[in-house]
Amino acid sequence: MASKRRDLAAWAGPLIFTVILFAAAEIVLRLAGFQYALTPIGLRYATTIAGIGGVNRGFHVTYALDPVLLWKPVYTQGSTNSDGFIGPEWKKDKSPGTKRVVVMGDSCTIAGDPTYPEILGKKLPGNIEVLNAGVGSWSSYQGLQLLRTRLLAFKPDAVTIYFGWNDHWLAWSAPDKDLSRVISNQWRVRNAANSSRVLQALMKLIVWARGGPRFGPATPYRVAIDDYESNLREMVRLIQSIGAKAVLVTAPTVLTPDHPVTRQLCEDTHNFFDPKQIRSTHAAYNERVRRVANDTGATLVDLEKDFATTPDPRVYFTDGIHLTAAGHERAAAALRRALARLGF
Repeated sequence: MASKRRDLAAWAGPLIFTVILFAAAEIVLRLAGFQYALTPIGLRYATTIAGIGGVNRGFHVTYALDPVLLWKPVYTQGSTNSDGFIGPEWKKDKSPGTKRVVVMGDSCTIAGDPTYPEILGKKLPGNIEVLNAGVGSWSSYQGLQLLRTRLLAFKPDAVTIYFGWNDHWLAWSAPDKDLSRVISNQWRVRNAANSSRVLQALMKLIVWARGGPRFGPATPYRVAIDDYESNLREMVRLIQSIGAKAVLVTAPTVLTPDHPVTRQLCEDTHNFFDPKQIRSTHAAYNERVRRVANDTGATLVDLEKDFATTPDPRVYFTDGIHLTAAGHERAAAALRRALARLGF
């Protein structure tokens, strides 16, 4: 019995000292006003990529983590509707005689003033409404989840699909199809850290010691090219299954290996690995868009080839990726011609 009491006393001293030290550190950090928020990888990615080029058109979009969509836009006063999307409120029911076109895409679809969906809505007949379902930093994987879970309920008559750029950026922790589990784990850590300034300080030290995400030739893309094709095929299938028209769009570009945005993508944000491969990789993803359109009977709007035929394609881009006002006008005109052929 005496031996047990001695063992307990031997443990009690260091334990009490540790508790006192932890409590003292917690008090000191709180009095000093120290705070550190560990942002899950999905939101760090969205924040970083949104800072490239002329993405924001004078508005701020707030993101929230989502177990299905990975991250999603939420209502931001003066910027988005109650669903988090650019433009007016969406109504589930269509007025009699109204046709509805849903426009899916990434920042190329919402970065502009006005955007090509806005211009398209004005060019189409008055009985056709256009819903802009674009979300900055999104991949085709996220677009597919949005289509499955929400967009079909709005009974579109046509859906345009303009993804690709974010699919072939490097994965910061895991490919998009595996990212939900990673985000869930990080969210639990973040919630635990929020309860203690000491834990926040430890998390900041760990992040600093790791030096952020590590990248190399073996780092996977957010969406592998075969998965990209599969996502497009499934989106087309879902759209056609409700009797709507699917319109696939290739993403135009004037990026070159020495373009400043290419260097930023490779050196600062680490969203791509080799500047010499960015054009060939992007072209390969666009080729899959053409293949899916050909195989499924979906309508193809080949903006990559359309923009390349102009005397100086650079006038259509703010940064080699996103469109200028003239670029949005040209994209809207191409989509209008395609929809007209489909009876819109």
